[in-house]
Amino acid sequence: MKTFESLFKDNFVKLCEFAYQWTRSDEMSKDVVQDAFLVLIEKPDLLEKPFPVIKSFLYTTVKNKSIDAYRYSKLREIKATEDTADAADESNYLETLIRAEIVGELHKELNKLPEACKNICELIYIQEKKYEEVAKELNISINTVKTQRQRAIKALRDKFLSLLFSILI
Repeated sequence: MKTFESLFKDNFVKLCEFAYQWTRSDEMSKDVVQDAFLVLIEKPDLLEKPFPVIKSFLYTTVKNKSIDAYRYSKLREIKATEDTADAADESNYLETLIRAEIVGELHKELNKLPEACKNICELIYIQEKKYEEVAKELNISINTVKTQRQRAIKALRDKFLSLLFSILI
């Protein structure tokens, strides 16, 4: 069984992405995921179960806590609209689960890239900066930015194509 710390590190981003479907808030999603891990800590017998059981427990707990947090936040505001959470609850559950897993894997693979590639990808894709801005900020040429970005894309594409291929077989 994985250690609790590795369980947390490997699944935090995925679960936050999953929670966002209902909370529509990065901060609230992080809080919900932390709460789910606290619930898990309080169940030591569950930590002895196989990883798929723990993962299922975490996703279910995050889903329920996300819906509760969403409802509570809307009640605190004057507009309480539970319909959005209820509709998202079942209709997009599988899609949201898959998206959360993919974003989590992408995040993990980005962290494995060489530092230069990783930094450039984060600036371009996460902070949405233009090549010129990235080059100026990192004090490198635009061609270096483009080359590092291409290397990162190739590495990620190769990783995800092999992952997709292994899933299909």
